[in-house]
Amino acid sequence: MKLEKQPYYIQIANGEIQSKPDVSPWNFRIFANEKEIHDLREMFNAMNGADSGTFWRAHLPSIPYHLDADNDQYDRRMMAVYDKVYELGDDEARSHIKKMRNEV
Repeated sequence: MKLEKQPYYIQIANGEIQSKPDVSPWNFRIFANEKEIHDLREMFNAMNGADSGTFWRAHLPSIPYHLDADNDQYDRRMMAVYDKVYELGDDEARSHIKKMRNEV
């Protein structure tokens, strides 16, 4: 497994990780080795799994968003993805994520 860092291009909304910038739209550029990309893919998979649970909750209007464990789990996993992108990201990615955190 190569531990040498390469640039990757991340699309948060659909969990895409591309090695070339012109394959599809992207939000953030990161520099990562194969293990870090594997870990990030696992994080996206976990986030997508939690998203499935939120789909079913959306059909039960009697359960408020802020009292739903599936939404809490999805939010925690999304924050973990952003933390990882911040850790691996270029200056522009870190600056953008830092700005997002300050707006919350």
